[in-house]
Amino acid sequence: MKEVILRIEDSVYEQLMGFIRLCPQVEVVSESRGIETRESIDLCVACAIREMRQNGAFRFPGDYTYIMLASNEGVVKGLRYFYSPKEFITYLKDLELDGLPGRSTLYDTISKTCGHYPEWTFADSPKDTETMRRKNIARQFLSAFGRARRRLSDGISENR
Repeated sequence: MKEVILRIEDSVYEQLMGFIRLCPQVEVVSESRGIETRESIDLCVACAIREMRQNGAFRFPGDYTYIMLASNEGVVKGLRYFYSPKEFITYLKDLELDGLPGRSTLYDTISKTCGHYPEWTFADSPKDTETMRRKNIARQFLSAFGRARRRLSDGISENR
């Protein structure tokens, strides 16, 4: 069985639902308006970072930098641009996250990161496994952020 998430314009909603009703093997599992507020995006960011922490994804304080960089490159749909590490840290603190790195740690990590995701390279010449781990921080965040979005759109609240 496959699951498909579609985003459609309101003007074609009834036509699509009519078509789906003609297919008895297709079941509509969930519907939502899909209007995301800044608050819902912030909730998803906080949930994603908490999930990553539980999974041990962050080995070093500078690992948060890869989330900021991915956001600034537009990789994380809906997440805003951060003009400085200080602004990013303040944002995370506003989400009631603690144990965050200092701004100099993020600046240092930014200075070592070259190119654009997912082809980032690193000036400190890490081993291949470390290069992959760093890129995977952004990838894991995208996955966790997507899961949090789906839970939120399905009406499942996480009270953490």
